Amino acid sequence: MTCWDFYIDKRKYNKDTNKIDIVLDYPISINKEWEYLKVKMVDFKFLNTIYNISALLRNNQFNIRSYSKIYTYTTTENEQYTDDGFYRPLGSNAFDESGNVVITDDIVANTSTLSTIDKAHSYIYYSDLITTELTPPNYYWSNVFSNNTTPNNRRMLLEKNLKYIEIVDTDNRIITHFNLSFMKPVTIAQDEVVVFKVQRFNDTDSIYEDAGVLNLTFTQNNLYYDDYEVRLSTPQASSKYRIVCDTITTFATYITELRGFNETYAFDNGTLSNTPIEATITIPDGFYKSSTFVSTLNSLLTNFKLTTSISQYTNKLKITNNNDFTPTTDTLVDLNGLLDIVIPDIENMKENWGINESYQQYINIPLNNYYEGDTNVNLINLSKIVITTDLNFKQKTHNELIKGNDLAT
Repeated sequence: MTCWDFYIDKRKYNKDTNKIDIVLDYPISINKEWEYLKVKMVDFKFLNTIYNISALLRNNQFNIRSYSKIYTYTTTENEQYTDDGFYRPLGSNAFDESGNVVITDDIVANTSTLSTIDKAHSYIYYSDLITTELTPPNYYWSNVFSNNTTPNNRRMLLEKNLKYIEIVDTDNRIITHFNLSFMKPVTIAQDEVVVFKVQRFNDTDSIYEDAGVLNLTFTQNNLYYDDYEVRLSTPQASSKYRIVCDTITTFATYITELRGFNETYAFDNGTLSNTPIEATITIPDGFYKSSTFVSTLNSLLTNFKLTTSISQYTNKLKITNNNDFTPTTDTLVDLNGLLDIVIPDIENMKENWGINESYQQYINIPLNNYYEGDTNVNLINLSKIVITTDLNFKQKTHNELIKGNDLAT
């Protein structure tokens, strides 16, 4: 004799009758005249003492179908450190168009080793100022904060540990990159690599940290080296930046252009992928009441930014899409761009969730909105029966599931 086990969901075919139709998952053939089939239902178990959600009841698994959304962006470059306001009169009403910035007392604090030009931000040069016959006065800056690297005398000396330029940024700008140009005044016997660094001040630890490095090869005969972009690692707000030479050289190295930029990014609305990913969610076997059911679902749905709750007035299950994804230049893919919940077409499970009239294979959970079930959740365990056929009793068994109710016999 051969025995087969069947899962019978009375709600699906005989919800409002006092009978059960057994619908086989596959045919059983009878080929001989003496062969016959019989159904013997034994070992009834009603579940008020064991699980009401389990693999046996086929109500512990559902899927989440997700479509990723891919963003793109356009970049706008904004110059932050410019030469605006640098030109000063040379003893007359004319401005110095050579690029030399004559320092006057109202914009400079000058000592033997330090000079500062105060603007919305301050430029500080750690060295003696250049002195010439220009009067009045007899010291000045060369305007390296311009994208014009000529004339040849527009330059400031950089020397390891002795001469460098610092920018004090009272607005704590986020600088993404610097454009730098350099020159050397003489030819040299052989090529030489010089290391220049952009350093960013760590306001938390109060120290300078290397944020960008340029290894520049000075060749024997070439004097000018224009427009090198130095991008800063992990751009972040800072109160100070400085440009230094980190190599002791046999020749003088001058900076002829120093411009700082930040970037702003405009992101599009994103494009949904054509290929969804479907993930299976398994609720651990157990006995659940509404509060533990919701808390378990919430822990399982964390990665999808979905949360569940039950209305205190209707006991309906609400599924909310809390996806707050914001694209960045480093993160352009939202894995949860569009979410559908996929509940199996099992009456038992649909009644658990309170999803009947609006049931469909894929139920969308709208972004920053929610889906709510049709009726109250129903986790009452008396409505679920496990029937097994692997036992063979000589005497039939009979249990009253609910005393006094003939339909429950």
